[in-house]
Amino acid sequence: MDDYTRYLKNLPVIPDVATKIMSIAEDNIDISFRELEDTIKLDPGLAAKILKVANSALYARQKQIRNLQMAITLLGFKNIKNLVLLVTASNMFSKEKSADFYRFYWKHSIVNAFMARDMALRTANRGIAETCFLAGLLHDIGQVALYNADPATYGQVLETAGRERIRISRVEERLFGTNHKRVGGAVLREWNFPDIFVDAAEEHGSASITSRHKQIILFVSVADFFTSNIDLYADAPLDLELMNDVLRQTSLKQEDIEYFASGYLDAIRDDPLFAECENLFSTA
Repeated sequence: MDDYTRYLKNLPVIPDVATKIMSIAEDNIDISFRELEDTIKLDPGLAAKILKVANSALYARQKQIRNLQMAITLLGFKNIKNLVLLVTASNMFSKEKSADFYRFYWKHSIVNAFMARDMALRTANRGIAETCFLAGLLHDIGQVALYNADPATYGQVLETAGRERIRISRVEERLFGTNHKRVGGAVLREWNFPDIFVDAAEEHGSASITSRHKQIILFVSVADFFTSNIDLYADAPLDLELMNDVLRQTSLKQEDIEYFASGYLDAIRDDPLFAECENLFSTA
């Protein structure tokens, strides 16, 4: 197995509370809800932010959400897990929010998360929608490890990929001798995240996915391609034909593809949760 120690040591340590929450099973939902509430309570700052987001315009409840039990009941187990990870990530990387890389990285990751989730919803795969969200949010975490190890060189990666219109992983191989997919898998294993997120980090963008979570990874892959055309390749988007082998394996129809490829960003800007997520990573 490759040694990614030098990349892992440059990452902040993920709080124990977040790791515990990610590992809570959902097979007995009554027990899981109690365990989730008790675990979040261990971090008062996290609990306060969860309640703040829960009471945002996103949820427009008639009654104020006053405690975690009410938040978990109204929003659901998976939504709360998503919020925990978002809040944790915004806290972990708060010192670097103003760096150009981090502005690019979080914008890309957040759009990818929403798009992967909405692909699942649009194709009647509601049961995996929230997992698609987290997988989309985490899929490029290896980029953070590579950037933190050598910010200047990683800046060259993004500049070269955009200028030459080639995938980031190919430039990473050239300049680092590895890529964010392999490093990302190592990071999420180190953090003891479930296999689905490790697999999504390692296999997104591949037309030959071996993971048992293939459907989720396919949505993350397509979302990653479209999101990259929105940001990194905005001046000269990559040809959709590059994704034909992946798209054929999804349940996306032609009208779905056209929507996510061109009209999605305008639509998602009206989503209050999207605005709330952007606020978490804002430099203001």
